[in-house]
Amino acid sequence: MRLGSRRTGTRDGQLVLVTPDQRRALPVDHIAPTVQYALDHWTEVEGPLRAADDRLRSGRAAGVELADGDLLAPLPRAYAWIDCAAYPHPMELLAQLQGTEPSDPAQARRTPFYDGVGQFIASGQPLTTLSSDEMDIEAELAFVLADVERAASEKEACSAIIGITVVNDVTLRDLLRQDLAVGMGIYHAKPPSSMAPTIVTLDELDDCWDGQFVHAQMHSWVNGRLIGRPDTAVDMAATVPELIAQAARTRPLTAGTVLATGTVSNRDPQIGAACLGELRIRETLAHGAPTTSFLRPGDHIAIDLRAHDGSVAGTLHHTIAPDPTTGPVAET
Repeated sequence: MRLGSRRTGTRDGQLVLVTPDQRRALPVDHIAPTVQYALDHWTEVEGPLRAADDRLRSGRAAGVELADGDLLAPLPRAYAWIDCAAYPHPMELLAQLQGTEPSDPAQARRTPFYDGVGQFIASGQPLTTLSSDEMDIEAELAFVLADVERAASEKEACSAIIGITVVNDVTLRDLLRQDLAVGMGIYHAKPPSSMAPTIVTLDELDDCWDGQFVHAQMHSWVNGRLIGRPDTAVDMAATVPELIAQAARTRPLTAGTVLATGTVSNRDPQIGAACLGELRIRETLAHGAPTTSFLRPGDHIAIDLRAHDGSVAGTLHHTIAPDPTTGPVAET
């Protein structure tokens, strides 16, 4: 199933089932009014939702046509947003650039986490620069969870996965650098992220989900240029169940938690990158200076997790807009 939130003028939208081609949707608010309600009552509503999905796919239920902008983020406001750093390669590159030693490989499986802003922007909605000159994308694989008990086992953690989606973890690199320099955290550098149009249940992935990893390619474009297509299963320091179990080590995770892997990154330089920061480090190491710019007003970005030549959760796309509080950007 592909779960979406149809725009209705309410904060959380209306739960709809979406066809794989993202062209039609079937309102199922008589079963569950919102995505969050469905996650809260998953054991009760999964069966009726699957029956409705069968009717939609077989043509027995017509549904409604979807136009661009009809869908909110599937979870416009998540109860919890946890980001991991499951791909060590970006930090390895940074250590190489700085001439320092990379992290101890023995600690690689204990990936760090942070709790971010639980508001998610819809695909197609403009992203404002927020006065940053170094706005960056971070294309991440995300897992949407049912309830996870504190100290859950990896098996229990895996059974709590309802589905996957894609998150663009927006990062303001200049604010990050400035705040870290004075001993502050990353809060201001991490404004609300954006989320792909749908949450896709694991059964839709077929052999692309092996119970440990998702085998798919994270494609990212900036102004039509493909900057990378790393494989989400390659060079990951921990399995997905390990990540969830680690996140639940000292606290329960409530239904509706969104847990992301961190920026997808492969060591193969031919694969490219899923964020501009990594791409710029690669360029600096190779040529002495970066040639790729950070995002500016007017730029267009697109992110799409692809498997078997098809989109998994729908393309996440945005146009970058100037911060409305600072006036127009001067011509250069």
